[in-house]
Amino acid sequence: MNTVQRIAKNVGMSGISQVFTSLLVFVFLIYIARYFGEAGFGVFSFALSFSALFVVFADIGISQFVIREIARDKKLTNEYITNISIIKVLLSFLTFALIILFINLMHYPPNVVYLVYIFGIYAILTSFSLFFMSIFQAFEKMEYVAFLTIIEKIIIVLFGFLVIFWGYGLDGLAYVYVLAGAINVIISFSLVLMKLSKPLPSVNFLLWKTITIKSIPFGLNTVASVLFFKIDTVLLSFMKDATVVGIYNAAYNPLLSFGTIISTMVVSAIYPVMSRYFISSRDSLETFTILISKYMIIIGFPVAMGCFVLANQFIELFYGGSYTNSVIAFQILAIFIPIRLVSSITGTLLTSINKQGIRTFGVTLAALFNIFLNIALIPSLSYVGASIVTVLSEIFLYFLYIIFISNYFKKLRLYNLFIKPLIASLIMGILVFYFREINLFLVILFAVLSYFIVLMVLRTFTKEDRFIFKQILGKFIN
Repeated sequence: MNTVQRIAKNVGMSGISQVFTSLLVFVFLIYIARYFGEAGFGVFSFALSFSALFVVFADIGISQFVIREIARDKKLTNEYITNISIIKVLLSFLTFALIILFINLMHYPPNVVYLVYIFGIYAILTSFSLFFMSIFQAFEKMEYVAFLTIIEKIIIVLFGFLVIFWGYGLDGLAYVYVLAGAINVIISFSLVLMKLSKPLPSVNFLLWKTITIKSIPFGLNTVASVLFFKIDTVLLSFMKDATVVGIYNAAYNPLLSFGTIISTMVVSAIYPVMSRYFISSRDSLETFTILISKYMIIIGFPVAMGCFVLANQFIELFYGGSYTNSVIAFQILAIFIPIRLVSSITGTLLTSINKQGIRTFGVTLAALFNIFLNIALIPSLSYVGASIVTVLSEIFLYFLYIIFISNYFKKLRLYNLFIKPLIASLIMGILVFYFREINLFLVILFAVLSYFIVLMVLRTFTKEDRFIFKQILGKFIN
């Protein structure tokens, strides 16, 4: 199996799990939003986001460090499992203590505080399962990551529907998340032992020091990333109220789900390959990065345009007559999709060339940019201001990554890749606007066809693209 086919297989495996689980969770979140209303959904969104702000301390970047190091040297696996597991147990106690401290300092009602505690436990459990799944990722065994992801989400959705139906409320729902997290940890650890490696019964304190020091840049990047993605929800809750949080997240969650599906399944498959290319062939790494970025742009632009033009229809489809205030936020937030997809590739490039510290610096600057702008705009513009800030922050981060790559690797000419997909998306958007009143699914089908016809007319796809498509098709046919 060549590199293209192996990546196609891993993207396919990751994609199947991402699409399936994201659709499951998306439908479930819509049900939660409808059942609990804007205020209840706002409390739920805040508790998840707040606990996510602190869970990075339970990992400090170890999972990402493990992917890179084990992808380069599989012999490290046995010793890493034992020592990292112990490190993460200690970090978990620290993380939960921080959650308790800060949520109580913010003087939220007791019911909200308790909900944050429960979701904090779930977030810590998730950090353990992510570590074990990172080992499979390093071995490019994405079918196991797909299996584990699907199992966890099925438990959350199945039992989540039941506890809501039985009237246990948000607390009962939070306990379902904890149950799913615990089961995922047990299964993922068991699979690592059975399929990949046996931990060595020895503790190496010198290795603890090495892992911790080298993981911190990854961890700082994760801290900045979580702030970048979650701080808007926390600030809206703190500066406004739960209803505003519910309106904003009703718009944000569908778009975030789509971006997560695409970026996660692609990045998880290409990261080990990019790390190897940096060692073996930097020219191949450059070509590979440009090619993947091109495909991300081709995917991202029509989705952004479609969501912008059809925002009313999508919000009505998702939430019925509720959440009409979310339409404007949905339109604004749709703009970030192509930018985020490309940034996921350029950010991964920085990590693969051992510049995770520089990547962290960029995300930190973008997070600070995000925080200060949110503080400035939320008081007057509320969730609309938060939506605008999210888009501006994504653009800011994109340009930071391009500058860093030019300074520390090579000058990537990505701007040429935007032109043809942008033209095709604008033409598609105009056509969709005039036909937007007919059946939504027919409009989407028409949009996809018109977009790709325009791409073909503009000769967007090269001989290299056609060769890659044949390689991928050959993998799935065989």
